[in-house]
Amino acid sequence: MLRRTTRLLVAAAVLALPAAAAAQSTDDSLDLAILDVLKARGLINDAEYAELQQLAQQRVDAHANEVALIEASLQRLQAPDVMVRGGQPGKLDFRSADGKWSMNIKGKMQVRAENDNSDADTGDGTNFSVPRAYVGFEGKAGAENVTYKLEFDIPTQSSFTSSSTTKNSSLRDGYINWAFGPLAALRFGQFKVPFGREELISSWGLSLIERSIASTEFAPSYEPGAMLHGILGDGMFEYYADISNGQGPGASNAAGEDRNGLRKSARIVWNVNDVPLKAEGMSFSTVDDGSTKAAIGASFMQNDDSTGKTTVTPGAQTNTSGIDAQVFSGPWSLLAELYDRNANLNNADGMHDSGDTFQVGYFLVPNRWEVVARSSHINYESADDKNEYSAGVNYYVDKNNGKWQLDYSKLDNDGSTPDQDRIRLQYQIQF
Repeated sequence: MLRRTTRLLVAAAVLALPAAAAAQSTDDSLDLAILDVLKARGLINDAEYAELQQLAQQRVDAHANEVALIEASLQRLQAPDVMVRGGQPGKLDFRSADGKWSMNIKGKMQVRAENDNSDADTGDGTNFSVPRAYVGFEGKAGAENVTYKLEFDIPTQSSFTSSSTTKNSSLRDGYINWAFGPLAALRFGQFKVPFGREELISSWGLSLIERSIASTEFAPSYEPGAMLHGILGDGMFEYYADISNGQGPGASNAAGEDRNGLRKSARIVWNVNDVPLKAEGMSFSTVDDGSTKAAIGASFMQNDDSTGKTTVTPGAQTNTSGIDAQVFSGPWSLLAELYDRNANLNNADGMHDSGDTFQVGYFLVPNRWEVVARSSHINYESADDKNEYSAGVNYYVDKNNGKWQLDYSKLDNDGSTPDQDRIRLQYQIQF
């Protein structure tokens, strides 16, 4: 017994080094050759041969497992849990290894100097401001079809049309979007009400520094709500159906039986070229190749009793409709929009208001120098009518990622409302 044990220990010791080598090369031919020599010299019998062969295989398997663990660790180092992408403005992106979670970080800022000269002395003044300063996050939330967006605004003023107002930090976008394919998606949270083309253009894509007076009057902008939207006909049509609080950005629906109505909105867009037209003021998409792109939209919204924006009389049921068109052709950009609003309170005689905006832009130097002109009008039934005439020139350092804007506006109001001249200079960046 002692002799057999000694022989096995000697054989195992002899096999140790080759076994390690075999584990690395995954070739056990050297092990078998050594065992064959030991058996031929009578150092081991058939039973001992089989036992040692099993022992050698176990050592090979153990070393293989160790190598697999090391290789797996190296792969994790090469592909960490969070991958970072970037290199362009708005493209700083953090992603999980499986791609199901991501967070894209974006920042935007506008700095402005403005001078107002009004018929009323109280309207005169010069101001410097940061009208918009956005920090935002967007990405995937656990699946390819679930996305989110969260964006905060931290400006020095609360009104885009008056640089003398104090700041009002707030949530802009804050929603989760579930896509059920290209035909339908459901959005919950706070986002822009789907009404009006000029309002739906990002403030970073405007050819003039601010939106027209008609868009500001009739289009409600951001509100908490829910929206079903999608694309039909391989891009030919877009549709939007929305229900929201109806009280403006960040505002809850007013409590009480007579004040708790919601805003219902619907919009449909026909993309003439069968490709969704990017909503922006300038003709970046056509100036280089000389092509022509166009889109026509129609919007409708009903607000039962809002005390906020786009309602003339608190508590009234207000119906507003709009049609719009946008055309890009070579260096030219055209925008036209018509609004019509009717308000009724307790079945009394209604009030009818209307408005319009017409804008044209032209690239003097492609993607660099652009000139723009716009006229906008609001016709009130029970207030002084308003007219706005604006002209501007833009210099694009890096398209909308960096651009200078200079514009002049004449606010020509009817009745006792004072007229006003306004000149603004602005620089914006996206990062």
